[in-house]
Amino acid sequence: MRKRVLYLLAGVAYAALVAGCAGGPHAAPVPEFGAIRPNSIAVMPVMNETVDMKAPDVVRPIVYNKVIDWGYESPPSSMIDEILAKHNIREAGEVNQFTAKELGEMFSVDAILYTTITDWSTTWLAVYASQTVGLRLELKSTKDNQVLWENKYTYTERAIAGNEKQMVGLAVGAAISPYQPLVHKVVNRIFRKLPYGGR
Repeated sequence: MRKRVLYLLAGVAYAALVAGCAGGPHAAPVPEFGAIRPNSIAVMPVMNETVDMKAPDVVRPIVYNKVIDWGYESPPSSMIDEILAKHNIREAGEVNQFTAKELGEMFSVDAILYTTITDWSTTWLAVYASQTVGLRLELKSTKDNQVLWENKYTYTERAIAGNEKQMVGLAVGAAISPYQPLVHKVVNRIFRKLPYGGR
């Protein structure tokens, strides 16, 4: 009987619910952004505040491609990592040893983009599964280390099962589902307030 009630409640909520839940402001660039008007951006290695060590490898190429699609010039990540290694920087957390101005001299760019993963989690219960991705981006001028723009966003997709077969599917899906689609959604939302590049 209890099982039937559980299924009934789940069925009412079902509709293969996939819902987005978000948080974080849509930060506009500082007033000086227009005067500085960066044309080239170096995407730094991704800081990770979560326990998933593979998350930065998923996030960085998506952010890099978005920078290019948004009209900015950007050195390839492999080149950035090679130059950083020459300065004995092999971890994302070590990048802060240098100011944005110093990094700009290394990469010959107008701005430095810092990315931090704030959430990267999967949750599944009896009839419920969810995946969450949270990112924070900060763009600094290489002329004076000024923060030109920053934004953050967290997105959650949820699914509720209506029967035992769907429950099994949710548990398996939540365990193996790739995060790339969620990262794309978060990055797209964050970039909405960043002006397009190009002169």
